[in-house]
Amino acid sequence: MLPRAPRRAKASRCPVGGAADPRDAGRAMVAPRPGLARRPWYPHPVNIVAHGLDRLRRAYRPTWMLLLGVLAAVGVAWVAGPARVAAQGADAVWLIPIETEITPATAQFVRARIDRANRERPLAVVLYLDTPGGQISAMQRIVGDVLNRAQVPTLAVVRNAFSAGALIAMAAEQVAMLPGSAIGAATPIVATPLGIAPVDEKFNSAVRGEFRAVAEARGRDPRIAEGMVDARIEVPGIATGDELITLTSAQAVQFGIADLEARTLAEALERFGYAGARVERLEPNLTERIGTWLANPIIVAVLLVLGVGGLLLEFFSPGFGVPGTIGLLALALLGLTAVVATPAGPLDLALILAGVILLAIEALVIPGFGVAGILGIAVLAFAVFRIFQESWLTVLGTSTVLAGAMLAGLLWFLPYSRIAGRLRLATRIGRAPGDGTVDPGRADERADLVGAVGNALTDLRPAGLARFGDERVDVVTLGDFIEAGSPLRVVRVEGNRVTVRVHTTTEPDGNAAAAATRGP
Repeated sequence: MLPRAPRRAKASRCPVGGAADPRDAGRAMVAPRPGLARRPWYPHPVNIVAHGLDRLRRAYRPTWMLLLGVLAAVGVAWVAGPARVAAQGADAVWLIPIETEITPATAQFVRARIDRANRERPLAVVLYLDTPGGQISAMQRIVGDVLNRAQVPTLAVVRNAFSAGALIAMAAEQVAMLPGSAIGAATPIVATPLGIAPVDEKFNSAVRGEFRAVAEARGRDPRIAEGMVDARIEVPGIATGDELITLTSAQAVQFGIADLEARTLAEALERFGYAGARVERLEPNLTERIGTWLANPIIVAVLLVLGVGGLLLEFFSPGFGVPGTIGLLALALLGLTAVVATPAGPLDLALILAGVILLAIEALVIPGFGVAGILGIAVLAFAVFRIFQESWLTVLGTSTVLAGAMLAGLLWFLPYSRIAGRLRLATRIGRAPGDGTVDPGRADERADLVGAVGNALTDLRPAGLARFGDERVDVVTLGDFIEAGSPLRVVRVEGNRVTVRVHTTTEPDGNAAAAATRGP
């Protein structure tokens, strides 16, 4: 902290040559106490907040420029993405590909295209399915949108539709099977800390009932639809009582799950009554592609660890630099994933924002690590649980493993790395008599400082510099924040660790005893 400029003497209110105002004489008799910096008029907690805001204002400017640039690029991609399908006409059939694992990002993609179809009215919407299945919650959203939200004809062309893909295919008004295709094998499973396991009977019954209801709504065989979920259901000629039902293209048509077989997509559209119609394939835009990739539970776990870990590193370093930048970018990408690739609502986004704000307050405003930091981590964990409902255990479990591995790596490798060598002071500075530095020969013999009284040269948060007599000493508080200029008293010395607290005027001064101990 720079020394405060001396206050200019207040001019007398009396005319030149006149008698001085007696009130001015009274003010002149009040002298400031030597050795103490003038404290601000506002309370101590407000001073902490002001100090944190000042640190935020003076943060590394290119860091904020980079963060704003990334957010601006994401915003442009988000706004420009839908323009890719703006040229679709009312004389076309729109093809919506579902060719990956079904995730919340897939559900968001399908809903956005169905809503656009409701506005622009193409001839029909075709779901092109080649998927191994996916999350039940995402499947339920897609099936609900196809059954109840779509206001144009919905068709399904199946290359392969297993698990969740089977119910999505059956939700369409008409289904075509391509050569070599299959549909079925839809038993629900759940990820546990011990691996993959089947769900309990209550959940299985609910999923089985949903398959039966969709089949009945579209005029398909509900018994076969239930047999795709529950191996105990026996259908003569298809499955015994110990295997799930999976149908080939011919069997799907024979048993009423599909309407026809077709060699190509064009032939399927022709037999559906859309011969000659222009086919427009609606691919995900840039933002949806990024969101789909980021929605992977492993990637979400990495973003969560980088976000929280980067801000945690800022708690123990001055200023704002690379770790904080990486942390904020990771959490910003996590928020983008929640918006684009999950069914996150306003409450979920508010939870993410609240977690980031709490961590930022802990890093930039409040010294040390305490309630705000713990609450920030807890709020982010709860947001992950709400947003990634079926994969939250994978996300948090992977995050825990990654965080432990990163912490172990830092503790093991960082102290001996080149980076640490550049940040670590490798030499000691000796002193000439009276130059105000600590003699390296006495660096480990500071017991003579116990009881000494001095002043803080810097803010102690909780570590900093203090002056005792003519020496500048590295000190640490008992955990509290002490402003620069405050009087200090040494309470204990452990090796070269000097612990201090605020000195009050009622305590005896220990400098004389310390000087007697040090000798001439």
